[in-house]
Amino acid sequence: MKIVFRYILLWIMLSATGPVCAENTYPLYPFRLWPMPQQVSAVAGPGTRIDQLKAIHWRNVQQQPVLTGMFSHLPVSQETGPGVIVFEQSAEAALPEQEEGYVLEVGRDSVKVKARKEVGLFYGYQTLLQLGEDARDLGIPIPACRIVDYPDLAVRALHLDLKHHLDGMHYYYQLIDRLAGWKINHLIVEFEDKLRYRKAPLVGASHAVAIEEFAMLSRYAKERHIEISPLVQGLGHASFILKHKAYESLRDNPRSEWVFDPLHPDTYKVQFALYDDAIAATPYGRFLHVGGDEVGELGASSRAKASGMNAFELQMHWLNEVCNYVVSKGRIPVFWDDMVFDLAGLYKSTYDKDMPAGLVDSLWRANLPLLDSNVHLFPDSCVYMRWNYDTPEVEGNINAINWYRKNKLPVMASTAVQTFWPMMPRRQSNFEPIRNFCRIAIAQKLTGILCAAWDDSSPHYETFMRGIHTFGGLSWHYQELTVTAVHQNYAARFYGHYNGESGNFQDKLEEAMPFWETALLNKGTRNNAPRSMDLVTLPVESNREWSKKYAEKLQKARVAVVNYKQIKTAIGKATGSARRNLYALQLWQAINELQIYPASLLLALERYDVAPAGEKKKYITEIGTIMQHFPTLREQFEAVFGKTRMLGNPVDYLEDKNVPNHLAAATANSDWMYIYELAFNEKVKKWLADK
Repeated sequence: MKIVFRYILLWIMLSATGPVCAENTYPLYPFRLWPMPQQVSAVAGPGTRIDQLKAIHWRNVQQQPVLTGMFSHLPVSQETGPGVIVFEQSAEAALPEQEEGYVLEVGRDSVKVKARKEVGLFYGYQTLLQLGEDARDLGIPIPACRIVDYPDLAVRALHLDLKHHLDGMHYYYQLIDRLAGWKINHLIVEFEDKLRYRKAPLVGASHAVAIEEFAMLSRYAKERHIEISPLVQGLGHASFILKHKAYESLRDNPRSEWVFDPLHPDTYKVQFALYDDAIAATPYGRFLHVGGDEVGELGASSRAKASGMNAFELQMHWLNEVCNYVVSKGRIPVFWDDMVFDLAGLYKSTYDKDMPAGLVDSLWRANLPLLDSNVHLFPDSCVYMRWNYDTPEVEGNINAINWYRKNKLPVMASTAVQTFWPMMPRRQSNFEPIRNFCRIAIAQKLTGILCAAWDDSSPHYETFMRGIHTFGGLSWHYQELTVTAVHQNYAARFYGHYNGESGNFQDKLEEAMPFWETALLNKGTRNNAPRSMDLVTLPVESNREWSKKYAEKLQKARVAVVNYKQIKTAIGKATGSARRNLYALQLWQAINELQIYPASLLLALERYDVAPAGEKKKYITEIGTIMQHFPTLREQFEAVFGKTRMLGNPVDYLEDKNVPNHLAAATANSDWMYIYELAFNEKVKKWLADK
């Protein structure tokens, strides 16, 4: 009776006002569709209960889409009627023109999905799955409605960076299913040395994945309308290649493994060999990302000096060579474009929000002729990826996009869910930059947009999911949504929390991370691997001077302990009510347990410092007990982390020398995750031994 009443109330709301939204954001509330469809209309009638859907009928469908989830087990019926889900491929004018578009209609005991192409039927089914999932979880029928939907952007790509780690292949298959549900249709895989190259076997690490394994994943993704394309770093970011002695002669600067010599003919032999193998591993992709960013100094080689070419010309020479090859292989080359604007003296204007508008204008007036006079060097076969992870709305970034468009050069946007933050993303999963660049990309009618997920500090990919959810929804259909509204949607979709909770424990953890990063340091950060450590000193018998010296840090530690307890309680509550993705919650709990360790140790040291001489011994024991627990804490953390992630590198792994202090490259094993804790523990052990 309660279920019937809830459904009647919902239907009254829909009938009276059209699609009803929580905070004016969610069509069909309390259903939480994501991405939000372009159009949702209430239809007269009672809708359908999911247990009344008994069969599937295919009408004029040339190729049946892959069906997964709760309706995939239903038998095929040759007839239509009550309880039959009808999939129909049609060319009727009322359907969206886009191939990925669809119309979904729900009536009394009936569902119909119509589209021009099989991919439209697939995405219509993804929306039906969400309706069915919500109906099941909420205990109410799917309301009668008509949904018309299509994407605002054709290419909606996610980045998978394998620079410093590999997950088990099962995790990548699971990732594909998630991305398909959020209607993300491209995956750019940055292989670095994690592919077992056949034509350049020295480059692939001993634990790399076979070409055939990635090709199988690519086929699985293709069946779910996700194209996997490779990113093979080149010109710069070449340490994974040039670290090997056999390739030292290809360095632009003999002392640095970072940059290729763009005029050495063997540079291209190696790069093209890697391209061939990467293409074989991603046989259904249309792109090949060639990198080309953050080259730094260029032109140190004897060939470069003898050529008389400047850095800009050398950069573009390399770009033309690799683009010609990529095109000859039937792929579209993609290029990180920062060096174009850096060498033209404009790069800072493309990201610096504090640069005065007048200075931006004067810079562009002064330096635009350099770009214009060299536009003939820009291959028109290439997609120029305009990346900005923090401030896409700044004038210089818009100027750069407009310059490409004026010169009819394809341009794609790139935002990011993860840059260099250790342990997890920040800024509410980088919400505002993702939202803003999705809006700009759609308004400017760009080729598409990529969401980068960098592995410099190698957080678990599971920590990116909230930001990926934001990106998937807003790149499909942009709306001016608040961070609260989007994150509430995520909590419902990802965990099954429909009670208004927005996953605040994740925001609280983000707030806790800055203290954890530097709690044991006098100065420094955890964003990169330290070349040296300035660790907190330890108490001496000097009238509580230590506690006075670190009073501000200790106050933050006390706040951290309070927050830790609140986060632990919130994650426990979320775990108790979650319907899915419990592994993510286990991971968040493990992160919370790890991040509080420095605060706990510092506060124990404070208790020792302020204690009377006769009581100090018991606090020495407490400090020792806390430290003795650290190996268990680490073991528990890695037990969760390691359910999907391979931890550490094999003993024969050759580390990069010129990686710019990436945290995840600091140690061959997993010590980098606790780099300051381990160092501080050793310092405290010696201190305790003297006591």
